[in-house]
Amino acid sequence: MKSIKIFAIVAIAGLFSCSDDELRTYDALQQKDAIESVNDPYLLASIIKKTALFYQKMGYDTRMLPGAVQHMGSNYQSGDNFYSGFKSPVTDMYTSMEILKLIDGSIGLAEDRGSKTHEGIFKVFRVLLFSYMTDFYGDVYYSEALKAREGVLYPKYDKQVDIYNGLLKELDDANALMDAGTETVSGSYDLMFGGSKEKWKKFSNSLKLRLLMRASNKLPDAGARIAALANAPVLSDPTDNASISYIGTTGPIGSDPGNSWTGGPLNWGTIDNFDTRRPCKTLIDKLTELNDPRMQVWFAPVEKPWTSDPAKHGVSFTTTDPNGYTYTSTWEYIDRKNKDIAAYATKEILLDSNKVYAGFVAGMLADWKNGNGHYDVAAGGAVGNFKVSKFSKLFRENKHSLLKAMVMNSDEVQFILAEAAAKGLIPGSADAYYRKGITNSLLRWGVNQVAVDKYLAQAVVALPADKAGQLAKIADQKWISLFLVSSEAYLDLRRTKLPNIFSNGRLSGFPFPERYRYPGDELGQNKPAYDLGVSSLTPAVDDQFSKMWLLK
Repeated sequence: MKSIKIFAIVAIAGLFSCSDDELRTYDALQQKDAIESVNDPYLLASIIKKTALFYQKMGYDTRMLPGAVQHMGSNYQSGDNFYSGFKSPVTDMYTSMEILKLIDGSIGLAEDRGSKTHEGIFKVFRVLLFSYMTDFYGDVYYSEALKAREGVLYPKYDKQVDIYNGLLKELDDANALMDAGTETVSGSYDLMFGGSKEKWKKFSNSLKLRLLMRASNKLPDAGARIAALANAPVLSDPTDNASISYIGTTGPIGSDPGNSWTGGPLNWGTIDNFDTRRPCKTLIDKLTELNDPRMQVWFAPVEKPWTSDPAKHGVSFTTTDPNGYTYTSTWEYIDRKNKDIAAYATKEILLDSNKVYAGFVAGMLADWKNGNGHYDVAAGGAVGNFKVSKFSKLFRENKHSLLKAMVMNSDEVQFILAEAAAKGLIPGSADAYYRKGITNSLLRWGVNQVAVDKYLAQAVVALPADKAGQLAKIADQKWISLFLVSSEAYLDLRRTKLPNIFSNGRLSGFPFPERYRYPGDELGQNKPAYDLGVSSLTPAVDDQFSKMWLLK
């Protein structure tokens, strides 16, 4: 993996009060000026960085998707614990389009220079970001997108089925271009794969596999196309990951802080923002059930765990995690004679006792004080909670070998293949793919091979004989492995309805959101296209519960 570096990129000016025509004309000029006379590798580095940080932001910076998939809970202003962010329009479509402007300009430059390998790589990113847009919104602009220089100021929305077919063809075109390309890929500028064309082809095939599995219930030939990929090179080794590392420094004045992990002191100077993020009880309970060594890598022991043994009251102990970080915990006896403790215990708020790791309840309302019986508010502070685990000190670093901005990892690909094998779409052993997916995830988080073998030997991890049981187990492990890859965790949970976590904790009565609402500016700036896009939803309402083509 190569480290992130700062690259000068043309600044994108903000727009606040323009007419529709002014906005679209400005967009045309912006696209025209987006690419300067620079070389292809330079642009590749910029696109890799922008795209990886976009995905990383969804996985950790914002709490909306991590909360929706019950990897993360918030113990302060915790609307994301019960999907409240999905109620409002989401502007990620525009964020994607800003990167796509750079990508399409780079494709044009690569075409002019005959740089087929780079053109193919740029197309892979084009597919990645357009697929993100349609997967989250439904019908979006695609065939007429980014054509302002050709006079298309108000692009139409394409049908999702047409977008999917177009994206799959673009991936075939990307592979053909990379096969035909003769120029080398700069290892210095290729922040993702260090100049390996073979890994870019693996990424392209893996992305195609992801899209085909997502649309497997809608495209009649999806099964056959998945089978055709069974022997194609895909991301398979533990180090075959579409991700980039951090170098843990600040950039020049005015630059973005993407050189450093978001949770580190260079980005979050105070601890408060870090402390609002807590592991969800759903994830902690699953990791506990599986004796999963990723628990100690990701999360910290509870500071004041509850005990039902009065002899343990006030006894402190130290835990050292696999990365060498140390934590001190002190047992607290559940003294029901203490009216404050008794009040929380009898309200069934105290859920996890005699445990060193505990998670925040799914769907917990903003009354963070109730999290696992946390009554000592004065000592805990505004965002404190002594009774629920925090994220480990790893995530408070500016950089670490385990901290990546992740787009797609090899373990995800192996779980897709395991699902395909369990469904009979491809030959081979579902169990072999399943175990390789688990192995790759554990190794990616620094778990040693001895611990990996011990984990896989457990009966609780083994695949059952029946198809339904296999799919449930595969989904469990894939959901765990997608920790901090929250966009994919959400889309997979939405597609498979596995693991069945939708009524956990206090989520009863909160239906799971099916999509993002279109950005509000679409209603004002591109209303005919917006109206047609909404009309394709069922029901034809632009809200988070309407179903797009993929879900009907």
